[in-house]
Amino acid sequence: MSVPLETRHIEAIVALAEELNFTRAASRLNLTQPTLSRQIDQAETLLGFLICERGSKGVAFTEAGKIVAEECRHARHHLRLAHHRGMTAHEGKEHLLLVGHSPYIDRVFLALVFEIKLPQFPRVRVELRSDVAPSLTRNLLEGEINVAIMTDPVENEGLVPTALSDAPLHAVFPEEHPAAAKSGIALADFATDAWAILRESADPQLYSRFQEYARASELRPRELHQIMTHQEASCLIAGGFAVAFLPAGFAGQVSIPGAVCRPLIDDALRIGTYTALRRSDDSRLANAFVRAYHRRFKELQSNPQTLFPL
Repeated sequence: MSVPLETRHIEAIVALAEELNFTRAASRLNLTQPTLSRQIDQAETLLGFLICERGSKGVAFTEAGKIVAEECRHARHHLRLAHHRGMTAHEGKEHLLLVGHSPYIDRVFLALVFEIKLPQFPRVRVELRSDVAPSLTRNLLEGEINVAIMTDPVENEGLVPTALSDAPLHAVFPEEHPAAAKSGIALADFATDAWAILRESADPQLYSRFQEYARASELRPRELHQIMTHQEASCLIAGGFAVAFLPAGFAGQVSIPGAVCRPLIDDALRIGTYTALRRSDDSRLANAFVRAYHRRFKELQSNPQTLFPL
C-alpha cells in the first residue's frame, strides 16, 4: 500500500533536507517554524519511521530519511512537469521536449536538434540540459529529460541507446612538438609528455578506456592532469605543461596560437556518440524526435557539404 504523502509534506522534506535547519527551511517555504515542524511530524507518522533527528547542532537526516528526501525531489519534479504538460495539452499549446547532452559533443549534434520538424507535433519547444555523462544517464532514467545525446553511454537495461557516429579522440599540442610533423599520430608519440584528459566524473567510460589502453600499451605520462573545461586545456597547452587528449567537439574549442589539433589513429580510443531514450518511455514525441533526428543526420552524412562547420 502506498504512503499517502501530500505535496506539502514533499515540499517540507525537500526544503529541510537541503537547508538542514528548520528556521531557514520554514522561511524558504513562507511558513512558520512550528508549521514546518508539524508537517515533518505528519510525514514521519505517515511513513512509519523517523526521517531526521533534531539536536542542538541542527538537523541530521537518517539514512532512510536521505532516501525519502531524494525520492521526494524526484516526485516534486514530476508533479511540476505533470502540471506543465497537462496545462500545455489543455490549452493546445506547444509540447515540451527536454534534451540532455554532454558538454563535449560536436556542436553539429546540437545544431541538428533545432532542425528537426515533426508534422504530428507542429508546435514543439525544445529545451537543452547540459551535464556530465553519469548525470545524463540518471536524469534520463528518472524522467527529468526525455532524450539524451551523449558519448558512449554505460550499459543499462533501462536505456535504449542508438549509435549516431564514431570519431577518433583528438590530441591538442604545441606545433613545435615532434608529432606535428607526422601524417598520423598515436598515443605512443606522446609517451614522454605530461597528459591532460577529461576527469573521471565527467566521462567515466572514456576515462577508464583511456587508462586501460595506456597501461596495456605500457605508456606512462610524466604527469596526468584531469580537467573539465577547454580553458584548463588551453592553459596547460599554451604553457607547455601538457598535451590534451579530448573528444573532437571539445578539442575544437581549444583555440590558442601555435596549437595543433590532430586525430589519434589508435582504434581503441575512438568515441561513439549516441541518442538514448528511457526504455519505459512510451512518449510518442520523444520516439518520433529520435527517429527524425537519425534520419536527418544520415541525410547530412550523405551530403557532407551541408554539415555544419565544426
